[in-house]
Amino acid sequence: MSHAMTWYQLSDAGMSALTPSAPSYSFTSSLLPNDSIAPNLRAVAYGDGFFSTMGVHKAQLLWQSYHQARIMSHCQALQLTLSTQVEQQLWREIRQFATTIGDGLIKVILSRPAQNLRGYAYSTQAADNEALIWIGVMQTAALAEHTAQFLRGDSDDGPSLGEQVLQQPPIIAQCLQSQLASLPQPLAGLKTLNRLDGVMIAGELQRHKQQNAELAESLVADMSGNWVEGVMSNFFYTLKPELAAEGNDAASDVWYTPPIEQSGVRGVMRQVILDKLAKLGTPAQLRYLSNEDLNQLEALFFCNAVRGVTPVQQLWFQNERFQLSLAPFQYNIK
Repeated sequence: MSHAMTWYQLSDAGMSALTPSAPSYSFTSSLLPNDSIAPNLRAVAYGDGFFSTMGVHKAQLLWQSYHQARIMSHCQALQLTLSTQVEQQLWREIRQFATTIGDGLIKVILSRPAQNLRGYAYSTQAADNEALIWIGVMQTAALAEHTAQFLRGDSDDGPSLGEQVLQQPPIIAQCLQSQLASLPQPLAGLKTLNRLDGVMIAGELQRHKQQNAELAESLVADMSGNWVEGVMSNFFYTLKPELAAEGNDAASDVWYTPPIEQSGVRGVMRQVILDKLAKLGTPAQLRYLSNEDLNQLEALFFCNAVRGVTPVQQLWFQNERFQLSLAPFQYNIK
């Protein structure tokens, strides 16, 4: 199956296809003129905007309320305008796409429109910053066959897949040398378009995968050397009981996740899991992961809004191979 997305632009006139071969779902598609994707768009020139990628599983849009919260908070942080009418139209279209593709991905990009001011500058008037919106749609095979049982409570037994965290098969991961850039507020933690550090990090992972095809994800450090996220994921971990017995600030039955303060993205699934663990009465704690912690890891999983939870069965660091427990990740075969 192709990994290419079909792209549309949302405007006052409705949805317009940006891809000549784009299927017409519930609207009349017309190809936009070439200057609509000109290099002077601020998304292209400066990465002036943000994006959110959503999973669709069995025609259900996963975690819509969390993506809505991200979009509104990012618009506020970047001073982009998104009217109530446009937001409602956006989610109507997204839900229609989800119903149509059944399983797959939907990516939404919001960017600042072209400005009359030169260079980086932009108008402070809300009317001049009405977000340009693009929607990418890709149909895939089913995103997962299992759900994360350790994150389920009594209230999660209903039919809504959107309330159950998907779970992938265990993987092998590696620690990378590339580092994440540090950003000031209000940019820290946002999923902005300008992600050159992420591009270079993903390139390093691809080079390792050419030599070791079994690698699927990697840990990435910030500029201080703390491991704070994956290439395309956040992560949670537990530590062996010995570390707690030695008087450290760790306990073996607690999930930890690194704080996202200057580097990395506060992911949708990271927040879902933080909320779920708190609701289950076992709240996660914010704690950096250092090199010294790696040989004390008990369990670790990556997470993102599309794939859900991905357990790690083995972690590679330099010449060491750490075997991790899969005990928390029981599989519920459908």
